[in-house]
Amino acid sequence: MKKNTCIILLIVIFLLSSVFFVPHEKIYKVKDVLSPVNIILNRGEFILKDFDCFDSNFTDKNKSFADKLNITEEEAFITGNLGKNWASNLLKGRMVYVKGEDLVYLKYSYKEKFLYSGFCLKDSKPFYKEGFENILNEIRRTEYKVIDVDTKNVYDASNPAVKNLKNFIVVKKIHLPKKFQKSVQAERPKIYNKEIISGGIKIYFTDLTKKIKPDRNCEISMCREILNNINNSKESIDMAIYGYSRVPEIENALKSAIKRGVKIRLVYDSNKNGSNIYPDTEVITSIIPNNRSDINSDEVKNIMHNKFYIFDKKILITGSANLSHTDMSGFNSNSMIVINSPEIAKVYTKEFELMYGGKFHNSKPVISNKTFNLSGTEVFVFFSPRDKIITNEILPLINGAEKYIYIPTFLLTNKKTAEALIKAKARGVDVKIIIDALNASVQHTKHKELRAGGVLVKTENYAGKMHSKSMIIDDKYTIIGSMNFSYSGENKNDENLIVIKNSEITKQYKDFFLYQWSRIDDKWLKLNARAEGKDSIGSCTDGLDNNYDGLIDTDDPACRS
Repeated sequence: MKKNTCIILLIVIFLLSSVFFVPHEKIYKVKDVLSPVNIILNRGEFILKDFDCFDSNFTDKNKSFADKLNITEEEAFITGNLGKNWASNLLKGRMVYVKGEDLVYLKYSYKEKFLYSGFCLKDSKPFYKEGFENILNEIRRTEYKVIDVDTKNVYDASNPAVKNLKNFIVVKKIHLPKKFQKSVQAERPKIYNKEIISGGIKIYFTDLTKKIKPDRNCEISMCREILNNINNSKESIDMAIYGYSRVPEIENALKSAIKRGVKIRLVYDSNKNGSNIYPDTEVITSIIPNNRSDINSDEVKNIMHNKFYIFDKKILITGSANLSHTDMSGFNSNSMIVINSPEIAKVYTKEFELMYGGKFHNSKPVISNKTFNLSGTEVFVFFSPRDKIITNEILPLINGAEKYIYIPTFLLTNKKTAEALIKAKARGVDVKIIIDALNASVQHTKHKELRAGGVLVKTENYAGKMHSKSMIIDDKYTIIGSMNFSYSGENKNDENLIVIKNSEITKQYKDFFLYQWSRIDDKWLKLNARAEGKDSIGSCTDGLDNNYDGLIDTDDPACRS
């Protein structure tokens, strides 16, 4: 009996061993994780077949996935690094065994965890869409940094230098070690004072999220560009500006230019009483006696809203920035373009001559032949109100968009533009808009309708204004100018707008827009920040009446509540 019992016991032990134990040669140790689908074992390599993921570098594969999924290359890059970290934390150093086309650790299936992690792609699409969208939303509301392990430099993911790094780590900014904080501080001025040079064109952006109090020092590149061109002018300067608030270096440069014989002419806006929205406009008209306003226009209630300069009949500067200390210090977000082209300068000179000769608003004739090619960069020039810019130019670009439309803008009140953007969103285009906080409260704002139509609209919540009037479309088109997206901007005011077809410029403007988007909390997708008060960072200490109610800083109840 004992003998039979022993035999039975041995059989049971053998059967249990065959079920619960894997032969020694099947057990491996995970040495490294190259990606969630590429695992390095101590004896060979395991590749999870039939599935894919984002790479942890900037690659053609990432770009292809990003294009198909309508996300940015930077988002694909960060997702790839987060996926790699996820798989590394799960597997690296563990003992695993291969079971068919799966890895098993403890009693868990790695394949099953990966499929529902949000990082898994199948046929170029997220296998688990909800998980992928959660990861993407986290990336978009979090600021990530890239640490170069070799040099200890810290970069934004959008910095071109990142593409050449070999040994780096991607971390949340809040998790940066203290020893790297100095590198981040050194990087900041490049963000709120960004410059792009491509195809013979220079473009400048300023960032309201970093400069929370204006000054009159003309230290930023945008102001220095205007200043340097005034100082370098030899024959003529024509200026069409909405108004002026004092920037001493600009004043001194204009005086010096006049003394050395440069012919300077000025066109500016005036209401029927002869005054301007900027009280210092009288200062610049006293410096430049060759000036004219639209006070005698039949449509004086409409505004001369341009902000352009022509230097020596060959260099044009234009954009959204007024010649004001709030814009020239980088306090407000603006975009400005510099083009060295006698042909384009000639077209702008024609527009200037019309206004200087007393023809404003709808009394101006249409100027023809405003399409140019500068070293492969196509440039299209338009003037309001005669060109009907929104109807004839902007709406076709919106209707033809396939991937994304990003809009940093002072306001958006044009009904047809809003309708076209809602339709673009409905057909799968990624539409994002940042509007100025104050203009979220104006009577004709369309941001409520846009939100109801599924378009993502954030109100900025900083002391400065979102003052750009731009659109960035499909890595192709960049729109920059003085024209707000409004009925008056298209049909009443004197405005100018440039459409640039240049992939490099558009991609970099896109990166800058997404950076600013990430700096604004997602709660302002649903709520409207007050222009002055605790909502808007710095607005209670900037010395300005941000909501034009006659009360400044702590005198405003919104800053005391």
